[in-house]
Amino acid sequence: MIPYTAPMTARRIPVIDLADAFSPERSRREALAWEIHKISRDVGFFYIVNHGVPQSLVEGQFDWARRFFALPAASKAAIDMRGSPSGYGYECMGAQALDEGSPADLKEGFQFGFDIAHDHAYVQRGLLRYGHHRWPQDLPGFEAHSRRYYEAVRALSHRLLSVIALSLEMPEDFFEPVLETPIATQRMLHYPPQPDGARNNQIGAGAHTDWGLVTILAQDAIGGLEVCNAEGQWVSAPPIKDSFVVNIGDLLQRWSNDLYHSNPHRVLNAGTVPRYSLPFFQDGDQAAVVACLPTCCSAERPPRYAPCTIGEYLDMKVRQTFGVVAVD
Repeated sequence: MIPYTAPMTARRIPVIDLADAFSPERSRREALAWEIHKISRDVGFFYIVNHGVPQSLVEGQFDWARRFFALPAASKAAIDMRGSPSGYGYECMGAQALDEGSPADLKEGFQFGFDIAHDHAYVQRGLLRYGHHRWPQDLPGFEAHSRRYYEAVRALSHRLLSVIALSLEMPEDFFEPVLETPIATQRMLHYPPQPDGARNNQIGAGAHTDWGLVTILAQDAIGGLEVCNAEGQWVSAPPIKDSFVVNIGDLLQRWSNDLYHSNPHRVLNAGTVPRYSLPFFQDGDQAAVVACLPTCCSAERPPRYAPCTIGEYLDMKVRQTFGVVAVD
């Protein structure tokens, strides 16, 4: 358990103008990569602006999130994620405890993700838990908009990871094979205001790191995201208009041999109204092997982790935070 302590007055989390990621000039992409390199070795969190995802699409997804979580409890329970082999669908309040040893998180969610054909070789071999979506039947238009939003943010994750590959002195397309059939999950989360009767150290989302490669988060105007910086101090990450918050995940930390940091973060809704957020998790292909990059190790800095597949690592994290692996 990581006991809850109040965050410091906000310190600066860097804002990155992502426009140069779309530049045809390699020198501009390399300069941007160097900025991300410096940040990823420190706090592992940054905002991105000029990212190419229309703000109207983001605001529309927040509108659908509010409508979804306002559905009757029975409508949401009918699409419980435990009925999906992929873990897609509704996550009830208190289903997850991200900070091991702490009480259940004070949030509810809905998630969906990547689809592959039912006759894909991965499905036949039982490697993937993709598809098996559980969409609400009483929200016409929700699925269509959600899929448009998903594809826009997934495309952004490809662009971002091409710059991160450059930042690690690897070819820009290094991660592309890992992203062809990815575990790439979009969640919608609802955090009610922190209740007076919450248990000790029970907050919206307990202190945790994200599990995959990168997370791309849209947060509403309420705030509540808190990040542990390189000095071990908690700082607030207030919303910035028309931005996403990006953070490095555990798998990228492993791939970079701890050069890049997957830093702990948490959520506390200290306001009086609900908070909504839209985190997108780009985790990569379940069968891909994560092994130390050649640019991140040497005789003086040998690999710190044994190779593992992305699927193996994610299964372990699901067991830890949900208590069970997604239903087979």
